[in-house]
Amino acid sequence: MKLSRLFLIAAPLLLLCGTAAPVHAQFRSGMQAAPPPSVLHPAPSQWWIGPLAGANLNSHTGDFVTDFCDCGFEDGSGTGMSLGLEIGHYLSSTFAIALKAMYSDLRADYSYQIREDAEVLGEGLVEDVLFERRNTVVLGYFMIHPVLQLHPIRGLYVFAGPALGVSTTATQEYTKVVTDERFDFELGDSETRIVSRDTGDLPRAESLRADLRFGVGANLRLSRSILFAPEVSYAYPLTTISDDDDWSAEAIHLIGVFKFEI
Repeated sequence: MKLSRLFLIAAPLLLLCGTAAPVHAQFRSGMQAAPPPSVLHPAPSQWWIGPLAGANLNSHTGDFVTDFCDCGFEDGSGTGMSLGLEIGHYLSSTFAIALKAMYSDLRADYSYQIREDAEVLGEGLVEDVLFERRNTVVLGYFMIHPVLQLHPIRGLYVFAGPALGVSTTATQEYTKVVTDERFDFELGDSETRIVSRDTGDLPRAESLRADLRFGVGANLRLSRSILFAPEVSYAYPLTTISDDDDWSAEAIHLIGVFKFEI
């Protein structure tokens, strides 16, 4: 009797355990299931926007004549800056388009030496003295620059496109300086040794500028939605600085763009 009662009690318990085990295993398996791929690998952002800033290595070719001394200057160079904003859109994993709106400073410095006769005070002599003519040309443009980007490998891209802008600044500062160290300078400013100085607007400066730009850049990720993109590009001028046919400004642009993905 005792054994039969024990069997009657144990049988339901064994049956219950047997049916519960698969449920428990199924529950554990469900807890360990991998999340959907979209959770682990979200789709990249299709748009970005952000500020840009950098330096322009400017080179002026050709020559021009300034009204201050009725003298010519040729082949200047200088360093300016670029400031602006960029907005872009990924067309695919390989192609993207972007629009840069920026201020570009294409200034350049010119100088060359000349010899002129000058009187030596107190001695009644005329000496051949060395002078230097200098001219700083400041050119500023507000530019609109659409580009097409090609991303051949992850993180690296090449780009090209036209740029069109309007002139915001076109001035010059002319100085004539005594560079001959044999004599003390007694006229004007003895510290700077400047004989003459003139400043003013560039005559006959063109109001529009157009160029073609192409370069290379890299996307460096700083956080989940922020990238920093250093870029190097070259601008080939399509227009001249003034109505002088051969006076133009080309530049190498070294720019950094902070891209906020949206």
